Amino acid sequence: MRAYRDRQRSLEQLSRHIEVWADELEAYELRERMSLGAFLGSTPDGLTTRMGVGDAWPNRHGIHTFLLEDAIVVPEGPDVELRLDFGGESLVRLMGLDGEILESFAANPCHRRFDVPRGIPFKIKAESAARSLFGVPNRNPVLAMAEIYGYYSEIRALRRRLLILRNTADTVKDKELARTLYEAAEIALSGLRLPTATQDVGPRLASRTWAHDIWERSFEPTDAPQALTQEALASVETTTVRLDAMLTELRHTYPKQGRVLVTGHAHIDYAWLWPQPETVRKIVRTFNSVNALLKRHDDFRFLQSSSLYYQHVEQEDPALFEEIKQRVAEGRWEVIGGMLVECDTNMPSAEAFLRQFLHGQRYFQKHFGITSCTAWLPDTFGFTAAMPQIMRHAGIDTLVTIKVSWNETNSLPDNLFRWQGNDGSRVLVHTFDAYDNDGYNMLMTPAALCEVWGKHAAKDMTDTVIASYGWGDGGGGPDPDQIETLPLLNLMPAIPTVEHGAIEPHIQALAMDLEAAALPVWRGELYLEYHRATLTTQARTKQLNRQAEAVLVAAEAISVLDALEGGAPATNNLKPQWELLLRNQFHDILPGSSIREVYQQTEPELEGVIHDATALIQTRLQAIAARHSGELEGLLVANLSGSRKTAFQIESEHPLPAALQAQELNGHYVAAIERDLKPLSLGFVSAASQRRVTTNGKTMENDFVRLTLDEAGRMISLIDKRSDRELMDGPGNQLLLYRNDLPRNFDAWDIEPGFELGEEEWLSLETLEVTANGPHLAEITITRRFSASTIQQKIRLWSNSPRVEFVTDLNWHDRRTYLRAAFPVTVLAEDAVFDQAIGVTRRPTHDNTSWQKAQFESCGHRFVSLSETDWGAALLSADKYGFSAKGNRLTLSLVRGPMFPDMLADEGNHPFVYALLPHDGRWWSEEVQAEADLVNAGLHFTPATATENCDIAPVGFSGQSVRVHALKPAEDGEGHVLRLSESAGRRGVFRLTLPDGRKPTQINAIELPLDDLDDPASRPFGLASFLF
Repeated sequence: MRAYRDRQRSLEQLSRHIEVWADELEAYELRERMSLGAFLGSTPDGLTTRMGVGDAWPNRHGIHTFLLEDAIVVPEGPDVELRLDFGGESLVRLMGLDGEILESFAANPCHRRFDVPRGIPFKIKAESAARSLFGVPNRNPVLAMAEIYGYYSEIRALRRRLLILRNTADTVKDKELARTLYEAAEIALSGLRLPTATQDVGPRLASRTWAHDIWERSFEPTDAPQALTQEALASVETTTVRLDAMLTELRHTYPKQGRVLVTGHAHIDYAWLWPQPETVRKIVRTFNSVNALLKRHDDFRFLQSSSLYYQHVEQEDPALFEEIKQRVAEGRWEVIGGMLVECDTNMPSAEAFLRQFLHGQRYFQKHFGITSCTAWLPDTFGFTAAMPQIMRHAGIDTLVTIKVSWNETNSLPDNLFRWQGNDGSRVLVHTFDAYDNDGYNMLMTPAALCEVWGKHAAKDMTDTVIASYGWGDGGGGPDPDQIETLPLLNLMPAIPTVEHGAIEPHIQALAMDLEAAALPVWRGELYLEYHRATLTTQARTKQLNRQAEAVLVAAEAISVLDALEGGAPATNNLKPQWELLLRNQFHDILPGSSIREVYQQTEPELEGVIHDATALIQTRLQAIAARHSGELEGLLVANLSGSRKTAFQIESEHPLPAALQAQELNGHYVAAIERDLKPLSLGFVSAASQRRVTTNGKTMENDFVRLTLDEAGRMISLIDKRSDRELMDGPGNQLLLYRNDLPRNFDAWDIEPGFELGEEEWLSLETLEVTANGPHLAEITITRRFSASTIQQKIRLWSNSPRVEFVTDLNWHDRRTYLRAAFPVTVLAEDAVFDQAIGVTRRPTHDNTSWQKAQFESCGHRFVSLSETDWGAALLSADKYGFSAKGNRLTLSLVRGPMFPDMLADEGNHPFVYALLPHDGRWWSEEVQAEADLVNAGLHFTPATATENCDIAPVGFSGQSVRVHALKPAEDGEGHVLRLSESAGRRGVFRLTLPDGRKPTQINAIELPLDDLDDPASRPFGLASFLF
């Protein structure tokens, strides 16, 4: 082999020569092709049409059914396969004459060839949707392929080797090795003896695209070409053996580098470019295909997360579900993740995160006997710093992801590291990066293996990197070519060894091996320098998500308080509503990156959740009120937070009791109330605050603050009367417009760096009028217009609060435009505090480094605060997530107008509330936390009577900065669960008092007892759950 050297041809020329040979061999692969005959095609409305290959569907809407007219029998003999393409995504079932299902699998443009039963008659039935795997509608679907394809396995084996060899040579950095590989192929091919007679060669090559273009009238392709002679086939086998021998020699000279442990995988977005009902069909199709492949390939392994997907299969295809349970028991199908769905990992509340694991882990344990230790989240858009403790609380100690490798500016330095959350909890993180080769849908090629190994930064720790492969995003999973390619990759020199394996056991073993190792530690959030607009796009869905989270927690808590106070037992009757919320937190639904049909389903679902939970709240409050009736008129008010409420506000569509001296406001009734409400309690309220607030149309003033508006309606001054300090450092509540909001890559996902170059202020003022002037509430209403959009803002100041509210009604009808609200304040702070799922994340307000500059838009929940030692400002939001705090300017992203994938994203009416709060620098104080809670969720109440101002607090606790996440019925039906965290980042003493002398048992999120007892105040941002 070494004697042959051709230095005249370039590597590109040699590569092209091997490519041509592989193409030529594909024409010789065909032994015989047999059409399956006619199908009876049925439309959703019952129209039946006889169809053959090449015939168009009657229409493209809904699910079409294709049934093969005549049964077929494939005898034992040479290699054959079934090839099908119905013009979309199809679930295919091969059925015996008695109707028994022999095999099920998915057929689509990426999965077109399948094994076929031998020696028994069968029919084919397909259910098809005219969409691609990526959801793109096939507007002119046709029955594209339906045949039995007989092939020469010897030629296929050689052709595959050539393709893999060429990709190896094109990938390796050693140019001498690349030339040697090409020349080895040419040497081996020199002994090939394929037919040369024109009458044999012409019909075979007439099927090639290049040949058909030239020889259109010279030769016609044939379904039954002249059979290859034994001499020809023997030469193919000799060529293959000769090539393998040379590759063996090269592996000694150029040893393989590294090891890639792979698993088959099907990333199925629960919704994205297709609606949720289509996802259910995708799941069933994909799981059927994978099951069929597992039956035929002993070495094949597959991994799938998301308990909701298994629930769908359990409901839609019980027989398949039972087979999957068997594959899991065999150790060949890996159940992983422990979550209901792969949700967004920035915006959900702590309780929603924990419920993802509660529902997922308990389902996996019930049906598969498995509790996962690994969070499988390859495609989520960054991770809150609260995730490590949330994962640990759910029995998860490892995270696998890939998306953080998409950072545009700064690369994470490690792909195997310990991640430390705010409370000190640590989990092991393993990322893998095959960005150029389809990421978590990694191609099964030498280039992909070399990329994922080359980017593995922990080679000094482990010689193995993990990866997943298979068609994904729209599902599908691995195809036979990918599985059959894997052993051939190990023939190649210099590239990593690849083998199938189970991911979680590997990572657990790796964690044990590295337990004492000095692994790098990453502290705080895993910020994704990309997809920042997902904190804003589809604002209505985000609003409903926040409201649903709050009202579900409230409904459970009030139900438990009612039960503890002598009412009906609290049950888990809200589980269906929780699952609706959780599935709509999927990482392409909540972030706003799906098509319009998705949100046409999501928003009514979340509205239904809110309705059901609100109805339960009122039923329970009224039941409690009925047990405490008396002569005093008032309200029964629920304070479900962990902070004391001493001042709060009530707004109602119905008249309030006369004792509250309510103020009428445009058909609503409002009252400011000062009453000491304990944490997690119900209190009777029968008197209003005696404080007052006034306005003259330009200024508004109460006992705490005085604000002034300019002629354009901007807040040019906000004096904190308690400290006699000015908060505004320029006009506040600036409405900032950014036209030409056109990201270069992902429209709904991205905000282009440098977007602020086009900043302009929305100043046009149509009306400014006083619409309320005390005693409880002062209000100035402003109306503005821009292009086709209008905004009405009610600037509100309550008599008993220092916060200034902006109650907004936005009618948004503009595209490629982005809207924010901005507040420059007189606070000098090195960093800003962003409220998150548990505790806070601190982010620098400067851009000293590229890391800080890249974080120009970040996630916050209830508030973002700037603080000096004794002076500060907090921007509060009821339902927005996109904040910025750079220099001394706080901004809140309101809406956008992207065009893809939903051309009408954010179009229409948006009612929302945000507020500005001056404070004494202690963002963690009860005042700031209480004000944030009031803006975020308000208080639940019902008209009531009582004999006195009673308090109902069967569960009592004391401690600083305690935040209540849940008070709920236990999953097993016995007892109740209280979940708390420390929210300020400080240590303290926590005391819990339970009714009837009950003793708490400390549990995790899955409601299993814990050996290591803890309390939420024992460490900063601690999280604890108690069963009692």
